[in-house]
Amino acid sequence: MEVPDIQNQTLAEIQLKLYNKAKRNPQKRFRKLKKYLLKDEILYTAWKNLNRNTKGTGFDSLTVQQVEASGVENFIRSVKKELEKGRYTADAVKRVEIPKRNGETRQLGILTLKDRLVQGAVKLVLEPIFEADFENCSYGYRAYRSAKLASLEVYKWLEAGNTHYLKGDIEGCFDNIPHDKLMKILKTRIGDELILSLVESWLKKGSFESSSGKNSNKGLLQGGIISPLLVNFYLDQFDNHWAEIGLKNVEGESIEHLVRFADDFVVLSKEWIEPERAETIMAELGLELNREKTYVGAAANGFEFVGFYFQEILDENGVGSVISVMPTEGSIEKVIESIGNIGINGSINNAERIQNTEFVDGNKNQVLNHLVKNIYNVVDPWVNYYRHTDYASGLERIEQCFNKKIQDFI
Repeated sequence: MEVPDIQNQTLAEIQLKLYNKAKRNPQKRFRKLKKYLLKDEILYTAWKNLNRNTKGTGFDSLTVQQVEASGVENFIRSVKKELEKGRYTADAVKRVEIPKRNGETRQLGILTLKDRLVQGAVKLVLEPIFEADFENCSYGYRAYRSAKLASLEVYKWLEAGNTHYLKGDIEGCFDNIPHDKLMKILKTRIGDELILSLVESWLKKGSFESSSGKNSNKGLLQGGIISPLLVNFYLDQFDNHWAEIGLKNVEGESIEHLVRFADDFVVLSKEWIEPERAETIMAELGLELNREKTYVGAAANGFEFVGFYFQEILDENGVGSVISVMPTEGSIEKVIESIGNIGINGSINNAERIQNTEFVDGNKNQVLNHLVKNIYNVVDPWVNYYRHTDYASGLERIEQCFNKKIQDFI
């Protein structure tokens, strides 16, 4: 049976209603959210939002395709009944180690399909409420916001003369958020018992085991659908506290400008910024700054943030300056490495096959066109992402790699 075509406008109306209530009354505690969670508009949208390309399954070994074959409506009706009757319990989380580029690994949790559905539904209900509270300085894990928009915000403040910066990174943010502090803050805004019990159960199932073998009382599951929203909700306390204690001018306006993308942030000012204040706020939240990735400086020396490199470039006479935004060195090297590894079928580490292939008449041009297409599939997204920056020098290096790849083929 096909999934009913739910009207997006209906979902939008539900979320707009929750957003407006939260915006009008910042102290309002939402006690009756269960009725929204159980609406078909919410549950079916959560189903449609599931990532069908997720590699691996949870402990239930159930895939989206299997549910679609047996009947989506029956699956959603069953989960809805569990929620209505109070019989829903979070399943155990399968943990896998994902390799990182630096050779290390990070632990990722894979939820069962049922838990992914319910977490997605709760996210649809809580998100408009939290969005009404979030500060404008936050850009990560939010709809219609991105790293690119965060880079434009940083550029705006640098261009306005705020060329002193504090660059900060939160140490193991997902792994270290204290459950008790998170739940305490959550209860100031959410009073619905079902929602609170669901979040608490996911925290317990998703937390890392301590050396004693018991579940830790901190940490959010990396791989959980609700986790990024909860991280943003928790770190909104940092945004608020910084606005309260940050330096202000005689009119009471802030002269320090925070831009945060998830657990990375930068503060920009016309004056030197003391990192101890950020450390104090983090300590109150039970978190720490990564000292190796947290530092203060002047934009003239350049700094990286959300995949962009910012630098104030002084005129030759030292009187004026311009702000330059460029792709990071790492992003350029990643594209060059990817081009070097592309084979004629788009696969990695296939360069030898290109040179060892014996071509019949007319086939070589066809293979060459396919190779060029594969390279463009790597280069075009990079160009589109950095189009608003000074990317010419980086693109020139990429083009040199492109040309060498083609020459080696010919």
